[in-house]
Amino acid sequence: MTAPRTPQSATAPDQDAPALNIAVVAALPQTAPPLVDALHALGHRVPVVIGYRRPADWPGHVLGEQDLPPEVDLAVPSRTRSVAGLLHAYEVDVAVSYGYPRKLPASAVAAPRLGTINCHPSDLPSYRGPNPVGWAVRNGEHRIGVTWHRMDAELDTGSVLARTTIPLDEQIWSFTGINSRVLEAASEMLPQVLRRLLRGDAGEPQPQREATWAGFFSEDYATVDWSAQATHIHTQVRAWNIAGHHPRVQGPVAMIDGARWRLRRTTLEQPPSGTGRRITCGTGALWILAADPLD
Repeated sequence: MTAPRTPQSATAPDQDAPALNIAVVAALPQTAPPLVDALHALGHRVPVVIGYRRPADWPGHVLGEQDLPPEVDLAVPSRTRSVAGLLHAYEVDVAVSYGYPRKLPASAVAAPRLGTINCHPSDLPSYRGPNPVGWAVRNGEHRIGVTWHRMDAELDTGSVLARTTIPLDEQIWSFTGINSRVLEAASEMLPQVLRRLLRGDAGEPQPQREATWAGFFSEDYATVDWSAQATHIHTQVRAWNIAGHHPRVQGPVAMIDGARWRLRRTTLEQPPSGTGRRITCGTGALWILAADPLD
């Protein structure tokens, strides 16, 4: 399957900045190819994408050579401590990280000549961590931030180089659905971000007192309680599905007719006749549109 690409119109060649040698650090076919396209459109070189080995329980597929232009190498190190050596070997000026599933060691962050930057889908320092959009949905947010920041020794704590916000459309029900919009906003900010790196601009420090953490959902949010409000359960289902793969906990899990199901899609409005399964909740009702059996 060919990964979706960021439209070339989203960026334009940056005549004010010299061409840079930039490594992309990203593990998914939904993320790395659009970033490569955006950087190429700005006139920069991308000699390598650093991916990640697929865990045994990872759903779908990870980035492959077929997802990248032929002139871009794909490196898949078995350990994150190998990333620094790869960045040195390709003599990159900048490393651009997006959604990498492991924390990069300090040696890798410091390896590029101008540093390493990361795109995080929140208005940092709010929602630091691996599950920012899932928590935004859970908390009833209608907009999310998109922030480019310098990477440092901790997770999502580096100084900010550019930020914006985008709508969190209630019709979005998957990582892929929100990811394309985040990437579009991130690509539009890349010229500004790279110019600041070239100037040696340190960026704006994040105010620590405003920081919040967005970790993986835990068991206390994994089980559907049909005695709860229908709106609460509907939000729970959407939050889990946008959060995507969880390494330890599966959710949201509901009992229906004595069997366990993982809910994929629900609605609070009655669907067309013959569509969905109506469930009466503690307050109100919802309809299950998609679910996977677990037993």
